[in-house]
Amino acid sequence: MDRRTHAAALAALTIALVGGCAEQQEPKAAPASPSASPSPTASPVTPGPPWHDEVAAAPAGVTVGRKGTACPLPVTFSVPKGWKVEAVTADATVGKATMLCEIDARPAGGLGFLRVWRVNGVAGGGQEHLEHFVDAYSPKATGVEYRRLRAGTVDAVEASYTQDGDLDRAVALSSLYGPVVLSLDAPDPQELLPAYQLVKHSAKINRD
Repeated sequence: MDRRTHAAALAALTIALVGGCAEQQEPKAAPASPSASPSPTASPVTPGPPWHDEVAAAPAGVTVGRKGTACPLPVTFSVPKGWKVEAVTADATVGKATMLCEIDARPAGGLGFLRVWRVNGVAGGGQEHLEHFVDAYSPKATGVEYRRLRAGTVDAVEASYTQDGDLDRAVALSSLYGPVVLSLDAPDPQELLPAYQLVKHSAKINRD
């Protein structure tokens, strides 16, 4: 399924979106160095393709995932100011992955989405969940690479892959209820990479 067809399918799946963007404001998150392992010890930044760790995180605007907000989630993270946060109430599934939340960059002048998924019925940890998501969501992906890292204070596994000629990203964040997958979906993924970096730098387990 190519990017254009996939976008049309997701539009149909998410027609019943509800929620809003009245999330709590927070100060700018301090960038955190990525790690090659799930230990808290940071490893050297990996600049350039495929990870582009040199890209600075966007300034923090709102927090996603807190109890009582549009998208209560097992994890919390920041997104740039002005992005629209909506819970997904339609049956929006790809393989065994169910979309929980959609975060739209268009109200802030961007083009694309950050989407949060839960993978059900897949044995294993973050990498197994992420592998299932990538296989189901981007079956024509090439050059898929995985790495373990710390995303904020959370153990995570990240995937980088080429889809329709663009370098796409997804990350599985560990939580008290199992991994949560967050995907970057945009016509030009590099445009939203600062927002994606912000998510990784600010991720925390939600203990509410």
